Amino acid sequence: MSTFQFASPWALALLLLIPAVAGWRRWRGRAPVWLAPYVTAWNPARTLPVTPWRMVCLYGVMALLAVALAKPERTDQQQEVVSRGYDLMLAIDLSSSMLAEDYVGPDGPINRLEAIRPALQAFVTERPNDRIGVVLFAAQAYTLAPLTTDHAWLAEQLAGVQIGLLEDGTAIGDGLGIALAGLERPREAEDQAVGRFVILLTDGANTSGSLTPPQSTALARHRGVPVYTIGAGRNGMVPFPIFDDQGRRVGTRQFPSALDVEALQRMARDTDGRFVQAGDTAALNSAFAAIDAAQKTAFQVKTRRVTTPLFPWPLGGALLLLLAAAPAWGIALRRISERPVAGARP
Repeated sequence: MSTFQFASPWALALLLLIPAVAGWRRWRGRAPVWLAPYVTAWNPARTLPVTPWRMVCLYGVMALLAVALAKPERTDQQQEVVSRGYDLMLAIDLSSSMLAEDYVGPDGPINRLEAIRPALQAFVTERPNDRIGVVLFAAQAYTLAPLTTDHAWLAEQLAGVQIGLLEDGTAIGDGLGIALAGLERPREAEDQAVGRFVILLTDGANTSGSLTPPQSTALARHRGVPVYTIGAGRNGMVPFPIFDDQGRRVGTRQFPSALDVEALQRMARDTDGRFVQAGDTAALNSAFAAIDAAQKTAFQVKTRRVTTPLFPWPLGGALLLLLAAAPAWGIALRRISERPVAGARP
């Protein structure tokens, strides 16, 4: 938004001089005079005749100078949006149970990893100001991607994740512990994070690893890091693919699924996070949407005023009027110099 104002409005009072000068000139033009013959012979000084053009220039110069003295200026209100993102780690279960096909996609049943992959990528895309890292865990846990703002690269890493990369097992405690360690990566002093949190997604119970879920939960609570837990799939008998020795799929059988809901609830409750069980695709998307709303990036709006002085414009206009009138003055002076003086000899 732009506004115009005068820094010295009192100077505009000089504009009143224009009608005052005009009135004085009009009054002076009607004053009686004494006619003295050959008066120019007594005083050889030449006077410049007052022409309408010169008076127009004079009034214009006075008006523009008065406006320039009033210091006109334009003020622009500029708003700068400053945002600071979160630091968050995604801990994803890659145990073989994630192959269970209890989700339904557009073309039919899909396994749990195929269901969570687009939800994860959409979640990352919706948080451009956050530094996001990824930890994968099965029997062990390791960091796939450290905290980064390069979300395009992060999406490529998530697209290449496959079940079977790690020894089979479910080390939930180690997954959370490695995620907490990843959050310790420092930021620049002027770019501190709004907050930190972990999203842990699993479909089973802790069966391996060095840290137990209670131990890693206590560590997260001590560091003040909320943990949001998502239980993938559903409990009970679920369809599971069968592969031969060459890795080719040969059929499907029912496989028991046992999600440790109580452990995930305790992990979230003790760290001020939230637990969501996502038994279908809609519930999975809703879980990420709820976490996104709970830990939303804070925006700060800074307003800055930029003042641009405008007095050079009327000042330049006044100079142009003076230059425009100058040729007329030269012509008038030349005519006066060429006029013969009364009483002088030719």
